[in-house]
Amino acid sequence: MSRAELNKPAPNFTLTDFKGNEITLTDFQGRKNVLLVFNRGFL
Repeated sequence: MSRAELNKPAPNFTLTDFKGNEITLTDFQGRKNVLLVFNRGFL
């Protein structure tokens, strides 16, 4: 995965949510704000 840069759009990525659904950053394209929260070591 490429490194995120300040003041640049985030690179696209896909993660699995708590219900097992794949969520891609581009799914939120066109929305004004997106808040990402990463829970490290959750399981």
